[in-house]
Amino acid sequence: MTKNKNGSTKAKVSLKEKLSLFSRKKIFWVILITLLTIPTFSSIIRAGFFPMQDDLQAFRIYEMNKCIQDFQIPCRWVPDAGYQYGYPQFNYYPPSVYYVGEALHLVGFQYIDSVKILFAAGFVLSALAMFLLVSDLLGNLSGFVSALTYAYVPYKAVEVYVRGDMSELWSMVFYPLVFWAVYKIIKTSKWKYAALLGISLALLLMTHLLMSMIFSLSAAVWTVYWLIKEKKFNIKEISRVAGGVILGFGFAAFYVLPVIFERQYAHTETLTEGYFGYQQHFVNIFRLFFYTDWGYGSSGFPNEKLNLSTGIVQWIFGAITVGIAGFCVLLKKKKDNLYLVLILGILEIFTLFMIHVKSSFIWSAIPILSWLQFPWRFLTVSVFLLSVLAGFGIYLVPKFKIWVGILVILAAFAINARYFVPKSWIDINDAEKFSGVSWQKELTISIFDYLPIYAKLPPIAPAPATPEVLKGTATFSNYTKGSDFQGGNINTGANGALIRLPLFDFPGMITKIDGRVVPHVNNNCVGEEFCLGLITFNVPAGEHKIEVKLTGTPIRRVGNYLSVISIATIAGILIFRKKK
Repeated sequence: MTKNKNGSTKAKVSLKEKLSLFSRKKIFWVILITLLTIPTFSSIIRAGFFPMQDDLQAFRIYEMNKCIQDFQIPCRWVPDAGYQYGYPQFNYYPPSVYYVGEALHLVGFQYIDSVKILFAAGFVLSALAMFLLVSDLLGNLSGFVSALTYAYVPYKAVEVYVRGDMSELWSMVFYPLVFWAVYKIIKTSKWKYAALLGISLALLLMTHLLMSMIFSLSAAVWTVYWLIKEKKFNIKEISRVAGGVILGFGFAAFYVLPVIFERQYAHTETLTEGYFGYQQHFVNIFRLFFYTDWGYGSSGFPNEKLNLSTGIVQWIFGAITVGIAGFCVLLKKKKDNLYLVLILGILEIFTLFMIHVKSSFIWSAIPILSWLQFPWRFLTVSVFLLSVLAGFGIYLVPKFKIWVGILVILAAFAINARYFVPKSWIDINDAEKFSGVSWQKELTISIFDYLPIYAKLPPIAPAPATPEVLKGTATFSNYTKGSDFQGGNINTGANGALIRLPLFDFPGMITKIDGRVVPHVNNNCVGEEFCLGLITFNVPAGEHKIEVKLTGTPIRRVGNYLSVISIATIAGILIFRKKK
């Protein structure tokens, strides 16, 4: 005992007790998890860049920057893709991560450095999100084990160092957050968690719509379980969860609605044909469970090494966890959420089944699944479920929980840490990335994806700096190209001129002469080897100002309005509830 200045006494707290108290606080675990996750990205924290299969990450941020500079918000059309004829890139491709990348660039980072930071953040934040979920359910130790088994899994290394799939990596940040928000809604009956569910779901939708689709079954089962478990399967509680889901869809409506209802305006057929047909990308049992080789090859080529494993440590400990839960149920032992473990185990088996060729009858029966392209994309859900089960495994083992947890983490690290390195390294900066041969490559990679439907085939040469004169005579001055607009001054001869702009036509494109809207066509293919669907219109004689700009369509406007309303509603809920 020690005495205070006022003469009262207080118990002296030992160093051991202080450390124990600190370890019970989440901040300790957050710091520890962050530090232990560093090896997943330490190999890319240096000057330069590394090759990847989807080498458009820096380019997408570069294009997003042009949108923001022109106040094109939300960004839909980018000027340089499609060999600089412009593309509806973010009308279809999920934009959320690239807004974050643009924010990083605006504070001073290079585009290539912004990409590396985003990859690193994806590793750390997904681990921390998993810790938040499992620690709230089962305690900090279980959350710690789940977080690190979620970090050190082969598929995450594939996502970054082989495929370079930023959006898919970041979708794994929001899986745990959606589960956590649903759990908190049902557990506390508070609307603020419905708002947080809305934010989490919206970010998932805007990060990877297809991952949202395959995650929906697990999220629905999770929701039903907790409604029944907490004896809250009633209209009032269901309405809170439904409200969060509606807010999430509303928040993301500016992106989701055009993807659904404007798909017919772009060439998307190549996304599900040829190499991208799902039929050649199923994974066999050996590769799912026992494969440990590492390589930087491509799926569908049997002689190329590509690790598509669930993680040996993850699936073995997951199976042990389900076995322990089943044993406890048979012995009628009183442990919380034993049935949840069994349900998660069943979901895991189904998820793995969807990756195997035996599930092909389901794929053929549900055509929308073909948009996934690769059945092994279900691995994102698989490794998520296995990591949750790892936390339950620590919770269920009767003794030596800490030692079992350490053993699982060390085993996952020992087997998988070697995968988290790039194939090679390139000494390059932004200026070099966006110039020369590298720039030409950026302009033409995946050039058929989202090509506006009016173009029969992609262009084979870069777009000219100014419009073509198809008939009559004309000269141009002060012609500029913005992110979603083009225009300048034109001086035509006595008979006027027919001009063709270096810009793909697309629904919402409006042409103006001297501020007045004029009609245009996209089927004048004079002088073209194959029709590119470029904007073409007549300009009368004399000096004029011409302008073409992408405007909203009814679907885009509805989506924008829904997003604004939903964001305002979410903000209102969080602010009002906090004040209350």
